[in-house]
Amino acid sequence: MFNKDKCPKCEKKVNKNNSFCSNCGKQLREIKMKKNGMLGENDFIENKQTNSNGILGNLNDKMLNKMLNGAMKMLEKEMQKGMQGDLKKMPKTKVKIMLNGKELGLNGAPKVVQNQPKKIILPKRILKNFANLRKTEPKTKLKRLGDTIIYEIELPQVESIENISIIQLESSIEIKAVSKENAYSKLIPINLPITNFNFSNEKLILEMNQIQN
Repeated sequence: MFNKDKCPKCEKKVNKNNSFCSNCGKQLREIKMKKNGMLGENDFIENKQTNSNGILGNLNDKMLNKMLNGAMKMLEKEMQKGMQGDLKKMPKTKVKIMLNGKELGLNGAPKVVQNQPKKIILPKRILKNFANLRKTEPKTKLKRLGDTIIYEIELPQVESIENISIIQLESSIEIKAVSKENAYSKLIPINLPITNFNFSNEKLILEMNQIQN
């Protein structure tokens, strides 16, 4: 009873849900548009379509996010490979930690620097008249001070180091010296580097280090 309108043409009562007047056939669409305002009869259907589009939109967003995430992961891998290649090409740097002018090890302890033995120039000489003099083997003494071996060789009447020849062989040390009457010769069976030597008071002193680098 309350769900009826009048036809604008014949003024007969018509149902609101009808699109045409059952009496004269007048189209009632204009009446519904006026009552509904800018919203039309199909607004509810359009909302359903919008909702369905929203669901599809969410699915598309998820697929797009997956694609973007996959692309980002591939890009990160490529960047990591590039960084590793750059690190390999970079020259290695040696880091030194200094404290009061002394280099420290990685654990903070002072770095122990091994003293390199000084290079000794031995007097290798061709001694005059060595073959013509009387051959004599000199007396020797051996001492040990820590890691140092001291060899004393007595060379009576030998005037200076200019009359002495010291040759370090592969597995021994050859000592030769001349005086006015004698030719001294001694082969020391020691395979150690000579770190120092000295001649005074007719004694030749050789110092050798047991620690070999």
